[in-house]
Amino acid sequence: MIKPLLIFNSQKNNFTFAVEQYNLLICFFVLLFTSGNTFAQNSKVVPENFVTGAFLGPLANSTRSNQLLIDDSQLTTLSGKYITSISFRLPTTVSNPWPATNTTFSDYQIYLSNSVDPANRQLNFAANVVGTQTQVRSGSLVIPAGSLTAGGNPNNFTFDIVFDTPYLYTGTNLLIEIRHTGSDGSSASTHAAGTSSAGYGTLFSACWLQSTGSVANANFSYVKINALDALGVKSVEFDDSLSIYPNPAKDFVYIKSSRDVVELNVFNMVGQKIYSQKNISETTHLNVSSFSKGNYILQMIDRDGNTKTTKFIKE
Repeated sequence: MIKPLLIFNSQKNNFTFAVEQYNLLICFFVLLFTSGNTFAQNSKVVPENFVTGAFLGPLANSTRSNQLLIDDSQLTTLSGKYITSISFRLPTTVSNPWPATNTTFSDYQIYLSNSVDPANRQLNFAANVVGTQTQVRSGSLVIPAGSLTAGGNPNNFTFDIVFDTPYLYTGTNLLIEIRHTGSDGSSASTHAAGTSSAGYGTLFSACWLQSTGSVANANFSYVKINALDALGVKSVEFDDSLSIYPNPAKDFVYIKSSRDVVELNVFNMVGQKIYSQKNISETTHLNVSSFSKGNYILQMIDRDGNTKTTKFIKE
């Protein structure tokens, strides 16, 4: 059972780094869903210059691990914002959309962290990481047929790989590390800048882990980084006198609270409100039988306007 986690506290808590990062997810959704303010959507494509090239890595049908190192000078517009997803695009030489049929990666993990300068990148994954890596995504990734389009010059970024945990970017160099098990479909190369391209080795760099266990240079896959910024938001969390069960759930989620909860809202992991219920009794239940399998955010609001959010799983 996933326990509700406190989001805002007046006292400083001695949480572990992992819990703090998980709380960023809950905090992010509270900011997003409890305020009437607008979130500014920001995106940044790296690298900025357009060259022709390709790299077989992020969308390969066999196990791959690769690192993308980005200098902080390329990401100034994202500083102080929450990175929520990334996307790749097909090379200009591709004539058909990809994939031809729905394709699944059984496990697609993404880690973000600070990094050494691209000029100091080594052929050693651990040596390129500065500080602690934060896992922002794990689990299966399904890419519907035709999600990545072709025929452009360059092609568009048309499929976002959404994070489980939004990442607060603070203006440092950025290292994106992707580890996946390979897909059950055909491989696809991504549009990439070669190692001799302008800016490679100074503004950006990349490497990948070969099947032999050694690390090699890699072309840098063009990546679109998407972020959100909350403006002027304030929220108050009510106490822990609340239980949610079962979790995961198939048909119903039962909610019990000593607080006078007056409203329930359910959001999917890309921020869309999919359900709302008002006039809540002390013990109530939420019918989730029609929900698709996956993770959801449940938001509860009491009569005083205080909020509590927790994550639940529909199986």
